[in-house]
Amino acid sequence: MGLDTPDPSPAPAPALRTVITNPEGVRPQSSPLEPGKAPLAPDPGKPSLLRRPCMYLTRFVKSLPVIFITLIVSWSYYAYVVAVVLTAMVDNVLEQVVCAVVYHCLVIMFVWSYYMVVFTPPGSVPPSWRLSKGDVDRLALAQSEDEWKNILASLAVQLGCTVKQRSVQNAVRYCEKCLCIKPDRSHHCSVCEDCTLKMDHHCPWVNNCVGFHNYKFFLLFLGYALSYCVFIAASTARYFLRIWLLEKEADQELGSAKYHILFVFFISILFSLSVSSLFWYHLWLVLHNRSTLEQFRAPIFENNASDPNGWSLGKLNNMREVFGTSMLLWPLPLQTCLGDGISFPSRLPLDCTTYHSIGHTLPGRPDTPSRTLINPVLGGGQQVMVTASQARAQSASASCEVTTRSDTHSAALSGLSGSFSPALSPDCRVTITPDSGVTMMDKVTVLSEVRLDNNGHAKTVMVAESEPLTELVTGR
Repeated sequence: MGLDTPDPSPAPAPALRTVITNPEGVRPQSSPLEPGKAPLAPDPGKPSLLRRPCMYLTRFVKSLPVIFITLIVSWSYYAYVVAVVLTAMVDNVLEQVVCAVVYHCLVIMFVWSYYMVVFTPPGSVPPSWRLSKGDVDRLALAQSEDEWKNILASLAVQLGCTVKQRSVQNAVRYCEKCLCIKPDRSHHCSVCEDCTLKMDHHCPWVNNCVGFHNYKFFLLFLGYALSYCVFIAASTARYFLRIWLLEKEADQELGSAKYHILFVFFISILFSLSVSSLFWYHLWLVLHNRSTLEQFRAPIFENNASDPNGWSLGKLNNMREVFGTSMLLWPLPLQTCLGDGISFPSRLPLDCTTYHSIGHTLPGRPDTPSRTLINPVLGGGQQVMVTASQARAQSASASCEVTTRSDTHSAALSGLSGSFSPALSPDCRVTITPDSGVTMMDKVTVLSEVRLDNNGHAKTVMVAESEPLTELVTGR
């Protein structure tokens, strides 16, 4: 009939869909990037209640070495002050005063340096060096390695990131975990989960990364720890020998203090041996301006050349870069390092920066074009002559080539040495008169080149035989 009848066939059952949910809950979405605002580091989100105990336990385990060092130093203070100074040195007041003053000076500097290296952040990449989500997507869509390199180079220019160091692929260094362009000498720390400026290493004994801002404190910590252990071992050595050789007399005089003296002597010897090698090694690294990572793998620069001494500025300047310009502040754990941890002067051949340009690029001495002057030919009267047109051509153009041929009977000068006449002759020629000691060769034609290096110094170099030719070449 005319009415629509419902389809008697049953409707198909809805398809079952498996929904995968995050057991940690929905993470907060990052807000869109405002124009002109630098992107921030990727936010891992707030940890769930199940992960928080594991996170706190991990932090506690990481801090165990720091707790151990604190307990050792606290016990050594009691052992030295009470057992050694107040008990073993009771018969000599002068020795008590001197040892107590020196010991407290060392322990104060040691604890101060250790506190600074533990609680001072080593430095991280600034937000302006981090890539936005769109830039990360552009890198992910790169079809080839060359395209990926070109995108990274353009992003570095766009963000104003000036870098000299390159990766093994000769590309701008990029951290895929922090989503940022790595500044020179920075590396990603897998323990801290962040890129550290001028990273040296991650030290478990301080539970911190050793980098640009706390490297001086780490060196002072090693130096004062070595001095602390050596002083304790030296001042307790004779009491240790007395206990070891005269056990009965020592029991009557020292009592239970002898056990503290024995243990503090042994522990100071062991720590001084282990700290000594580490301290002298890092001191050698500072003198050569290298980090521990750069010592194992030399940095690669823009010219795709690996140079282990690429950042070295001389031993004194290398020390100043870490400890500052004032030597009076070197022993104090105060922030005196030079620079910003982002840019560093280097010793590259094409780099005109100097030590004073740390953090700022100042123009150095302008490059002098390399020039080669093949010695002019002797004229009559055994005089070397260069036409004035050649001198004018050299001064008028930064890169020119003037060639004139001489008489076939003229001889070449071997080992140019003579006096230069500032006055021009009437025929407009510059006259150079050889000294009396110069030997002239009439028959054999020997050519020499007088080369001017970048400093303007002339060097005479012998060249192969050729027909007499006067050639002035100036160019880069």
